[in-house]
Amino acid sequence: MNALSRKARHSLEEEALEYINNKVESCFERADVFFNNRFRRPVCNLKQRGRAAGTAHLQKNELRFNVYMYQQNPSEFMDTVVPHEVAHLIVYQIYGNTVKPHGKEWQAVMIKIYGLRPNRTHTFDTPPQKQAYEYQCSCQKHQFSKQRHSRAQKGTEYICKGCKSTLQFVDKSK
Repeated sequence: MNALSRKARHSLEEEALEYINNKVESCFERADVFFNNRFRRPVCNLKQRGRAAGTAHLQKNELRFNVYMYQQNPSEFMDTVVPHEVAHLIVYQIYGNTVKPHGKEWQAVMIKIYGLRPNRTHTFDTPPQKQAYEYQCSCQKHQFSKQRHSRAQKGTEYICKGCKSTLQFVDKSK
């Protein structure tokens, strides 16, 4: 990748992070008013990779967002992912570790403060895996990341959500 495209990508990421930070602040302001409280603001970054659109690191008071997914549909990302992650921090700052991550408290914040359906999943495309390992169950094939494959090779058993059978590694070297 040449220097110009690296600069252009960096500039786009800086702009995305600025928009995200503004949306995070807006979400916190709504929560401040609703709860009549000033919540601690988090550090935000674009370090999230893989299949998650965002993550809330509760003890660090940090929000990580996936720029790959943001770029697919910035408007939808801002309207759904950012409030979703902020809601986790709001709930944590009120209840600590005593509640489930997507429990009734989190769902209430999503509905009452942000007016959103409390969805746990997103509809963004995920980046292609650099190295995929094929596993098979009774009903379909599954792609494992290097990390998941390594865990399976060390004895972790994975079960298909559909057919409930154990996933078996398809060794193509044989």
